[in-house]
Amino acid sequence: MANYDIIGNVAVIKTDGMRKKEVKKQAEDLLKKSNIKTVVEKAENIKGRLRTFKIKHIAGEKTFIAEYKESGCIFFMDISKCYFSPRMGGDRLEIAKKIKKKDNVLCMFSGIGPYPVVISKKSNPRKIDSIEIGRECNKYAKMNIEKNKIKNINVYQGDVRKVVLKLREKYDVIVMARPNLKYSFLKEALHVAKKGTKIFYHGFAHEDDKKEMIESLKKEAKACKRSIKIMRIKEIGDIAPYKHRYRIEILVSS
Repeated sequence: MANYDIIGNVAVIKTDGMRKKEVKKQAEDLLKKSNIKTVVEKAENIKGRLRTFKIKHIAGEKTFIAEYKESGCIFFMDISKCYFSPRMGGDRLEIAKKIKKKDNVLCMFSGIGPYPVVISKKSNPRKIDSIEIGRECNKYAKMNIEKNKIKNINVYQGDVRKVVLKLREKYDVIVMARPNLKYSFLKEALHVAKKGTKIFYHGFAHEDDKKEMIESLKKEAKACKRSIKIMRIKEIGDIAPYKHRYRIEILVSS
């Protein structure tokens, strides 16, 4: 059986060379679940800053629009144009619970808005600024903010490296649910961080290279003439055998 994710009314399966009969059978089985109306195939791995992948319709209603619920919030998205992982729901909720009402929050790589929306609903901080490069994702982010009746989120469309230079703000919390790219974007986060800022950073590494990843972040901070302290590291997902996504909780100490 192929691996799959359920995003509300849409099931996304990765067939990995399965025979057509096997794919059809699994699609039919998934459609028997009451909430699933559409089954699509993930035809390639996630690529680039926009974190997109090709998908094709297999069975059920011919739509790529998903309606998904998480942590008391509702989200709409076009899964053919916007990256979304239901597997990060636990991470979103855990981060939200660590944020205080007085905090000013920045969410980088915010996509259709799951991190800022869940944070707003669960913690109601003073203000949340979100940045996402994809125009289509930002369209859905604005829709999701409206659908969830939220007033404290500002949406910025553009490259994080350019947008942060225009922000006249120092944040209490910075959420970096970043894509799996070589560039860390830590320099940009430190540009809008103050002493005492908490950064929730997503890093990707083989389990044997975790220490090297941490040392690299410390060196980068030092190059920016800042000091950081690693408060906690948690494995929050797998990207390949022995390779994981880690949430690294960082305190900016100077």
